[in-house]
Amino acid sequence: MRLICSVEVNNRLCPSHNLASSKSKGRGGHATLTLGRKPGSDSKEGMVFLMMCTAKDKAGTKYKLKGNVGQIFGRFVQEGKATIRFHQPEHDICISKADPINLKALLSAVKLAHHGQEMTRAQVSTLTPATTSQVEPPKTKMTVSKRKDYPLTKSFPSSLVELRINHCTLNRIDTRILGLKHLKLLDMSDNNIRTLPETIGELKCLADLNMSNNQLTEFPGKFFQSTLRNSLQSLDLSHNQLSRLPNQLCACVDLVSLKLDCNKLSGLPPSIGLLRKLRFLTATRNHITLLPASFLQLQLETVDLFENPFLEDGPSTLMGRLTFPSLLEISARVVKKHRLHYTEEDLPRTLISYLGIEKRCLCGQLCFENFVRFLARLDLHRLAHTVTAVDSQGRTHAPLEAFLCSEACSAKYRKHPAGFWK
Repeated sequence: MRLICSVEVNNRLCPSHNLASSKSKGRGGHATLTLGRKPGSDSKEGMVFLMMCTAKDKAGTKYKLKGNVGQIFGRFVQEGKATIRFHQPEHDICISKADPINLKALLSAVKLAHHGQEMTRAQVSTLTPATTSQVEPPKTKMTVSKRKDYPLTKSFPSSLVELRINHCTLNRIDTRILGLKHLKLLDMSDNNIRTLPETIGELKCLADLNMSNNQLTEFPGKFFQSTLRNSLQSLDLSHNQLSRLPNQLCACVDLVSLKLDCNKLSGLPPSIGLLRKLRFLTATRNHITLLPASFLQLQLETVDLFENPFLEDGPSTLMGRLTFPSLLEISARVVKKHRLHYTEEDLPRTLISYLGIEKRCLCGQLCFENFVRFLARLDLHRLAHTVTAVDSQGRTHAPLEAFLCSEACSAKYRKHPAGFWK
């Protein structure tokens, strides 16, 4: 039985002799713990040892188990932590960063060996010196910056937390990358990737995704319906060919940084205001003419919308008139208000498309066809501490497209046309 983990050895005699302990200030070293018998010993009667191998000591340090375990501290086994206290030598083996299931199995086997009880072959192996790969710390970071260095015949280390693959002229994301369950940062910038696989949502820990300088023409909405909507914090889609972003993007409630520079976007997602944690937004050099009404709800540190063809904004202007809402509109408002789940098996595509065109009134209610549209001037300083001018003339205001869902909201607007939406 073998356990790969982080280990600290605490010599309990050191304090009594006024010596510093071998415990390394709360930082354990990478090690392999093996439960087994010495080579050549009888398979059943041989003494069982716990052997600890490290990069500095591949031959390993052996601890006899029978009658030699003082106590096992296993309160935090579920976190991959435990301590084994030996009588001789007076050492505490402090284990951390272990797989909880494997750690439980090891501790159970240690108890059996301590009491001299019979053990299975799966629990006891022959003790041999550890190989280099067994004692080296798992690789957590990897950078590939040349095509010739891209791994074609071997897999990516499963322990990777950060992966950067740049300037490799890749046309798609390798499916092997989608199996890296611990990946938190994925940087695929400066390639030729045109589409993203919907299965990228399988990267449940992903917090930082950089897809800048590629050839993306669309971004799959299902990407934001996965667990990534609760993990993604930074998204860089700059320098691509995107003409629109799915409104599902606004489900990423923990998103802090969003970069959309140098695309072909005609507008921002209507519900972008739902990104309450968003602090950094850049969308320079796009085709944006109006900002959505929900933009008012953002609380940004930095915003940069330079070189977009914004409409010339003047006084707030009402466009359209309200009518009595249809039964279809009333039903759609109820579905959205109560966040009722639906799929293509529940509703025809025409209704699913209808539910995707919602507008949000400044009062917070949703509307679909029955609304009044108006344009107003938005001073970006109201939303951000640092504002970059939207044009070469130094303007820091932009036109805002907003909607009114009812006569009550329309009356408020008429009474305070310059202040209702602020």
